Formats: sequence, C-alpha cells, structure tokens
Amino acid sequence: MGERETEVTTSSIHMLLKAFDLVSEGLLSASPEAETQPRELPMIFWDKILEMHGQGVRLVLEKRLCPTDMKPRKGWLSIPTGQIQAKFLTDEENRALDNKEAITVSLIEPSLQLRHGLQLQKWHKKRNYFSYVLTKEWTAVTHSNAQNELEEGCLIQLWAFRVNGDLCFCLVNCEASPAAVENMATPE
Repeated sequence: MGERETEVTTSSIHMLLKAFDLVSEGLLSASPEAETQPRELPMIFWDKILEMHGQGVRLVLEKRLCPTDMKPRKGWLSIPTGQIQAKFLTDEENRALDNKEAITVSLIEPSLQLRHGLQLQKWHKKRNYFSYVLTKEWTAVTHSNAQNELEEGCLIQLWAFRVNGDLCFCLVNCEASPAAVENMATPE
C-alpha cells in the first residue's frame, strides 16, 4: 500500500474505533433511525462534539449557500424541508416551532468556534409550505469570521446533535481548503 492509502486506512480505523467507543458509552445510538455518517464528518468536528459531550449526531442537510443565505441584511440560513436528510427535532420542539416560538441553539462554526445565541425558527412561505431558518447570529457566522471561508455557492453540511438534551448544530464547509481545516485544529 502507498503512503496515501495507509493514511486513509488509519484514519478510517480511527473513526470506526471512535464511533464504537461512542456507541459503547451510550453517547451515540446504533439504531438505524439515528444512524450517523462518521466518514463524512471531519474528525476535528467529531472531537469538538465529544469535547462538548454531544450525542445523537446526524446529518440534517447538505446544500450550497444561496444568495439569501449570504446577505447581511437578511441574516438567516434557510433549511428547506425538502432537503432535510434526518429527523432532528423532538416532538416538543416541533410544537414550539408550530406555535411560532424560536429555539435558541449553539453552532460549531467551520472554524471550530462555538457560537451561542442563534435561533431556529419555522417560517411559513405558502399555505402548506414552510422552511426552517437559523437566525440571529447567522450574519456573524458568515461575515465576521473569515476563517469560515463561507461564500455564495459553497457546499455546506449542517449536522445536529444534542448536549444535555439541548439542540446544537455543527456547520461544515465542505469546500474549505485542507490547509485551512488543519490550521483550525492547531492553536497558533
């Protein structure tokens, strides 16, 4: 095997062992309805989630940032229901959102900075159509932190997890340069 193949194999084994440890510690469910995709979530994000004692990690959506996601005047990230890949809300959270209440959430940014104070809301666009949105601190995520490397058209993944029962998100910039991701993980 070449050096590159060894790296991939070692990394894959490391992720599988970490996932096994999470399941055995009860931090991650092995049931199909809560299946995670650890091979797609970079290890530095898994480490941050573990540091926070997060559990129930699941991919909510993968999408390209559209113009409205990036406009400072708008200040929201749209989470279209048609693109949601896994159930991530409790029945109680669904009821709160249906009652036009916002849910305060924390977000791990692509730079690994933890941002508090974002709000998840449910916006009705047409009679039987709605979208979830992340509001409040969203503009700070897109414009105040150049390390996030977020721009219109870039591919992102939004992952949900829970810390002490509270909903949190992890935002991955799938197109961030590998060097930028490595620099985020090492303090200067």
